[in-house]
Amino acid sequence: MKKLTSFFVVALCLLPLGARAGLSVAADLVSAESLFFDTAHLRMDVCLDLTEEFGLRLPITVTAERIKGGPYWVEGGIFLDYHPLGWPLFLSLSLAQVGVLDDRRAGDEPRVLFLNEMAVGWAFAIPPGFVLTPMVIIRDPNRVFEGEYAEMGDIFTHYPMVRCSLLFGWTFPVGRTKAGGE
Repeated sequence: MKKLTSFFVVALCLLPLGARAGLSVAADLVSAESLFFDTAHLRMDVCLDLTEEFGLRLPITVTAERIKGGPYWVEGGIFLDYHPLGWPLFLSLSLAQVGVLDDRRAGDEPRVLFLNEMAVGWAFAIPPGFVLTPMVIIRDPNRVFEGEYAEMGDIFTHYPMVRCSLLFGWTFPVGRTKAGGE
């Protein structure tokens, strides 16, 4: 828990680093598919635009079986978003991604796993201050963590390696504003 707390403290310290466009908070609308499967996937993202071409993304994902006492997985990470030429199209790569797996059915203690993902998406800005971001998320694109992801696939009944996401949320201006024609 101390590592997760320190992760968020560092993330909050990065906020004043000259963010131009803004900070956005969004929820994954594709999480509604959890109504049709035995596994629920819930995702929230906080995105910070650093420049026109680069930003940071802090996703929090909870995956759980919809049975009492079933296993659950909580993960977070810090991702670098790259917008080529400042376009809304972006490539998101995990810089650090960690999660806690608790499978009480197996009698195991909660374990910490390190993973990686990448995503390709398009950020739509909808006035007044909304954001809509469709993404395709690819888990373990370079196949370094095959064992960890195979274990996740064994524990959860619905844990796809390629997942679509539709983030919807709000964006807030962050940083200095120009006052009086400066």
